[in-house]
Amino acid sequence: MYALSERTASIVQKYGGTSVGNAERIKAVAARIARQWRAGYRHLAIVVSARAGETNRLVEMVNEVNPQASGLSYDMAVAAGEQVSVALMAAALEAEGLRAQPFLAYQLGIVTDELHAKARIRQINTAPIKQGWEAGAVAVIAGFQGVTDDMELTTLGRGGSDTSAVALAVALQAAFCEINTDVDGVFTADPRLVPEARLIEALDYEVALEMASLGSKVLHPRCVELGAKFKMPLIVRNTFTPDEHRRTRIMVHSEASAIEALVVAGITTDRNIAKLTLSGLKKDSAVISEIFHQLGELGVNVDIIVHDKPEAEPAMRLGFTIAKSDLDLARRAIGKLAEEKGYRDLKIEVESGLAKISAVGVGMRSYAGVAGRTFSALTSSGVVIHMISTSEIKISVVVNERDSDLATRALHQEFIK
Repeated sequence: MYALSERTASIVQKYGGTSVGNAERIKAVAARIARQWRAGYRHLAIVVSARAGETNRLVEMVNEVNPQASGLSYDMAVAAGEQVSVALMAAALEAEGLRAQPFLAYQLGIVTDELHAKARIRQINTAPIKQGWEAGAVAVIAGFQGVTDDMELTTLGRGGSDTSAVALAVALQAAFCEINTDVDGVFTADPRLVPEARLIEALDYEVALEMASLGSKVLHPRCVELGAKFKMPLIVRNTFTPDEHRRTRIMVHSEASAIEALVVAGITTDRNIAKLTLSGLKKDSAVISEIFHQLGELGVNVDIIVHDKPEAEPAMRLGFTIAKSDLDLARRAIGKLAEEKGYRDLKIEVESGLAKISAVGVGMRSYAGVAGRTFSALTSSGVVIHMISTSEIKISVVVNERDSDLATRALHQEFIK
């Protein structure tokens, strides 16, 4: 079933919210796991997310009570969805005649740092899972959550169950980590925006990480980052299709494969961005350092940066993009810093209604015309470009959100067709 030479190899499977969205789907997943177990694959670790919509419901409940709730209270509430999923999946496996061992984060010693809602995993104790395997049990693990050294509950942020699964696969030295979701894998663009988008059956870690970071919603960037760091093969497949169905495999590619790769592998669309512009800043690089350090401490990821330092003016301007979801946190942090440091002339402007469209591919390294083709395709479509960022394997443009679908289709037509 897995084309493994050793059936004793450890395999980690993660099932997302839609995969466990109702009783019938949970039963179907349990039946698949049971078939694999009976086929001889006895070292299975199953990571589950909260049921579809459950985390949003829990977040709304917290916000109704206190929108400024502490990180500890917030995490304790939103982590409850995974606990329910673990219990239901274990019960479904028992109904299939299997022994199931459910685990929450504290039971596995999934230790994280203390950054609530965006915690990072430091270590995992895999001994309880291995003991369960020896007793003939399938391990069922709550994704998305961890604990600090002081046993405070933490969560890993949106998409954190993917990160949990890959971290667990690394800790178990698994053969691979399988991400089961409601799509067939990673596509050349969002099929909802570009109907002719194609499934990418093989991806290099580098391109997969860029695509995840730039708005491809199939995988969380941190899970791909972990996979790349430890060379853990990732498989992205559709829960609701047969095991032999097409899927995306993410792993190390050879140099020859990179040379032969398409100039652009995929187009990503990210509407979760906002632009902050700070004016009235002293012409001192230490000021910029302080601002970005403060944002980094809070887990706010700064993306495209524009720095304007006119010779004829006494102050400078700094513009950068962040996730919309981090906007309030960033404004409060910068405002607090300005007050503490006495930056009385500092003004913060917020621009929303934007989107970031990116073209990604290792083939760009040996092709010099990507920028020109990008600008030409967007200009011909009447799309206005606000900001630009480039690297060896990607080019990103910030455009009006109302133009994001048009821009995505234009770039897909230009590079992939």
